[in-house]
Amino acid sequence: MAINNPRTGLAINEPIVFSPRSTQASYPYRSGMGMVPSAEWHVFFDDFDKSVTSNLPLGWTAAIIDTGATTVVDTTATAGATGVMLMSDATASEGAAFYGPKSVQLISGKKFMMECRVKLSDVTDHAFQFGLSDLTAVTNPEDIWTTAAANLVTFGILDGAATTSMLADKSNSGSTAETGTSSLVVDTWHTLAIFYDGGSSLKGYVDGKLSSTWAQTFASTVPLATALAPFVGTLNGNGAGANTCQVDFVRIVQER
Repeated sequence: MAINNPRTGLAINEPIVFSPRSTQASYPYRSGMGMVPSAEWHVFFDDFDKSVTSNLPLGWTAAIIDTGATTVVDTTATAGATGVMLMSDATASEGAAFYGPKSVQLISGKKFMMECRVKLSDVTDHAFQFGLSDLTAVTNPEDIWTTAAANLVTFGILDGAATTSMLADKSNSGSTAETGTSSLVVDTWHTLAIFYDGGSSLKGYVDGKLSSTWAQTFASTVPLATALAPFVGTLNGNGAGANTCQVDFVRIVQER
């Protein structure tokens, strides 16, 4: 945008929107994606600095809370994060999840990304997944990302390993989780991301680094043109209790 000073006659040519230099690593999947809402891009961003009622963050549709689990605003000062959702459960194999409306679809020819910044107190006896699900079953938190759901695209870790796992399924196709190359570190903030290029490529990233590329038959395992709900879920491992999951933000960007 050219800005002219009528008094001096000087002119500068600068973008309308200024983007400050990030102190974080490069995130290649963000390149070419609209980060502000527009006629070309749908953008959802939740920084979790609003109220929580009955374990449900404001603006989300419903929560699945196992006995003893809670989802609350974290009131403890957290370095590097402002507005944090704290999810916890004191019992092994129990957890919590919350989800939005089934308002998202992966569409051929349209780019999509979903990010979640998270910190986990345990990364080997703990499951954490976020992404999209058709909510076939919502009795237990893990129903959202296991075979209880017929259609899903999710990313995170599964109980037993700190390395990432990506899941995608279309009409219970029988697909299996794919193990990534990156691992999460206990009590460390990580930005996880799912990226769909609008063609036949589905990828998972950790802190801007590629961890997973979906290698199973795309057409039969990735649910395009299917109404899906965004979600975040955590589950203690079968040998652990009192794990915590801190969520800093969730962002969805989709080409219209």
